[in-house]
Amino acid sequence: MISNRFCLTVDHQVNFGVHTQMKEQLKWLIGTGQLKPGDPLPAASHLADLLGLNRNTVNGVYSQLKVEGLVSMQKGKGTQVLGGAATERLRRKAVPMKRLLDGVIKGARAEKMDLQELFMAGLGYSLLQSGLPTVPARILLVESKDHDLYFYQEEIERVTGLEVCTIFLEDLLEGTRTIKEARPNDIWVTSLNQANRAKAILAPLDKKVHVVEVTVDTSIVLELATLQRDSHISFVSHGQTGGEWMLQRIRDDGITHLCPVIIGIDEHDNLEKALRRSTKIYTSNAVYTELKQLAPDKVQLFKLRLERSSENLLRELAASDLNYRYGTGFAP
Repeated sequence: MISNRFCLTVDHQVNFGVHTQMKEQLKWLIGTGQLKPGDPLPAASHLADLLGLNRNTVNGVYSQLKVEGLVSMQKGKGTQVLGGAATERLRRKAVPMKRLLDGVIKGARAEKMDLQELFMAGLGYSLLQSGLPTVPARILLVESKDHDLYFYQEEIERVTGLEVCTIFLEDLLEGTRTIKEARPNDIWVTSLNQANRAKAILAPLDKKVHVVEVTVDTSIVLELATLQRDSHISFVSHGQTGGEWMLQRIRDDGITHLCPVIIGIDEHDNLEKALRRSTKIYTSNAVYTELKQLAPDKVQLFKLRLERSSENLLRELAASDLNYRYGTGFAP
């Protein structure tokens, strides 16, 4: 049975059918975590009596929630909230919506506004904002093909929660990918070492490019600092550019006492020599798994982390997109 704090209501004066009213209230309770996976919904007959509705109406709502992947309906077990992907997607939408709506409702009550009137006015206003995007922005990561884009993809997705799509600079220059593929609210991001090229390509099209920076994880710097002088080490990536970037990072951190070699993953002869001679082999994310199998005792992932300022920037961009889609801010 639904407890008082989960009690649903229907209003026959509202210009929405009771079916829609019930379904949206239940989705709200599920999306905000007030109804959790495994929680039972009341029997259709009981809820129908409680709300003064036909039992078929309640069954219809439950069936719709089942189609949407939010509940299960089984004989002997009744209707229960599911905890799958559909519920998780609903929660990702509902939680930020609740934060926004809590503020709106608090303000409306302070102004002694009728909430249903405000809701209808909000519906009208949102329809007037139909030109605004209704789907989340994507992060369009502009990178070079020989750079370690996997780290950037994973970290940007972790921080923002947005979909990350990679667009290679080489493809933009060759015309195999175009700016026209982007949506109006997509967010363009690139790494510091590609910033000048990316900005030069996108500037004529009035596309703002946000630059993120990374730094070497402290554990890698400490490990390198403790290696004996003149130890042979190798930096391996897709191409020479990635290895050169790794070498420059450790030199920036004052590591100059070692004998480094830069190797591309396709340089088979040089790679074989490195596997034999190197004390340590540091690799990018893109080639780590492949090389780890060849020399598990020597191969080490060249760990990176986003600069704190870049993490803050990405969080601000994600928040700006949310505000933009709900008409409370500007495009990031």
